[in-house]
Amino acid sequence: MKNALRKKYLEIRKKIKNKNSKDLTIFKKVIINEKVKKTTTILIYVSTKDEVDTKKLIEYFLKSKKVAVPKVMGNDMKFYFIKSLDDLEKGSFNILEPKTKAEVKDFSNALSITPGICFSKDGYRIGYGKGFYDRFYQKHEISKIGLCYKECLVEQLPNDPFDINVDEVIND
Repeated sequence: MKNALRKKYLEIRKKIKNKNSKDLTIFKKVIINEKVKKTTTILIYVSTKDEVDTKKLIEYFLKSKKVAVPKVMGNDMKFYFIKSLDDLEKGSFNILEPKTKAEVKDFSNALSITPGICFSKDGYRIGYGKGFYDRFYQKHEISKIGLCYKECLVEQLPNDPFDINVDEVIND
């Protein structure tokens, strides 16, 4: 079931029209979000071609917040602080990852911007199926925001006991 949904929404996402204007709408909604404004540390993924663009968000947040991006190590995912997009290099799954060694240890005032192929209105998501974020969230109790295009926001998604939903989904 999840694999079929993953495949369906990856196709939908590939065909998104007006991606740049949708990305800008989502960017504007994220930067005025109250939880985002109050946090000091942003944990944020580096977007790939079809995902909601996060590079502009990263550049924006670097001016006023501590920014950390994920690095996959085996079955684990850790976040490392970056000072600029130059601190990134291709890593696991051909995704940009930090080359810095400044690991985030304190998550007390952190907020995570979470990737997903599609999200449900109650914050569950279909990711890429490896469980990195769910395992990370089992260890760290933090605010979580999902980003997606409205074409990828659905009423409900199947979820398993180990799936952890985000607190809020921001879309265009």
